[in-house]
Amino acid sequence: WQHASLQLQASTGVAYGLWNYVHQTGDKAFLYRYGAEMLVQISRMLASRGDFDPVTGKYGYYCVMGPDEFQMMVHHNAYTNFMGKKTLLFTLETLAHMTEEDPEGLARLHVSPEERADWQEKADKMYLPYDEKTKLFEQHMGFFHLPELDVSAIPVTDFPLYAHWSYERIYRNQMLKQPDVLMFMMLYGSEFTKEQLAANFDYYEPRCIHESSLSPSIHSILACRLGRVEKAEDYFGFATRMDLDDFNRNTREGVHTTSIAGAWMNIVYGFGGLSSDGDGLALAPCIPSGWERYGFRLRVGKSLLRVGVSHADVQLELLSGPDVTLTLYGRPVTVGTRGAA
Repeated sequence: WQHASLQLQASTGVAYGLWNYVHQTGDKAFLYRYGAEMLVQISRMLASRGDFDPVTGKYGYYCVMGPDEFQMMVHHNAYTNFMGKKTLLFTLETLAHMTEEDPEGLARLHVSPEERADWQEKADKMYLPYDEKTKLFEQHMGFFHLPELDVSAIPVTDFPLYAHWSYERIYRNQMLKQPDVLMFMMLYGSEFTKEQLAANFDYYEPRCIHESSLSPSIHSILACRLGRVEKAEDYFGFATRMDLDDFNRNTREGVHTTSIAGAWMNIVYGFGGLSSDGDGLALAPCIPSGWERYGFRLRVGKSLLRVGVSHADVQLELLSGPDVTLTLYGRPVTVGTRGAA
């Protein structure tokens, strides 16, 4: 609770949920009736919470804590800035569509032209700490200059760290509690090249101790996208057995429901290779060598699709609804009522 004012990602997470839902369903009636009001209020918070750098003129957020809760009171956290920019732009896009499609709804929001211009300027000038040469996003200003720590050398008896280490010992190095840069690269995977993902995965993954139940499944998903199936399987085991094996020595405090939810994401977005943030639905399944098969179902618009994966093939079956067109391993396919594909 004492860090709540530092963590803006709860609000941008709501905005991402709205964008993702509308992106998948096209439900603009929900967006205009309910979502737009949330987006406006979140954008007002984002516009009031940040500041401009007096030297560079760039906009961003100071004294924040990103998803990685081992870095507190930092400036220009990459995740916070990236998601803030996305939220402001999605709000502006929604208001622009409402100008034509729902002018009465737009009028109820009481957003002035000056306010929209302010959001546009701040989105355009948002600082994203990226190095074109290394392909790395710096987690926050100064992160690369922090001392390195061999996280594998930490005794297991020291976990959970919050119970055994002081704040200043936790925060004074590059150790990560959970993915931060890698988190927004997972959410908007279609916007980054495989080279960018590999560079950031190779840099941040060794520095992460996964003391958050949100962490292993995200690393597994990204390992799948990089074709590192054995590593992905190891992280999947970590995510699914976190409580059974008491990996973080804190199961006595309750069940990690987020890790259980992450296990579903791990199958569908990871091994199933689902990409849903681009122009259309895409699948690129892989399967660990020790598995025989796995499957899952997807609701695509008004259709229900079954996906089955084995070492021999990938089967797509339309269980109900109209035909579904998607991309499988980069090739367009249509799954229809005539049978499985």
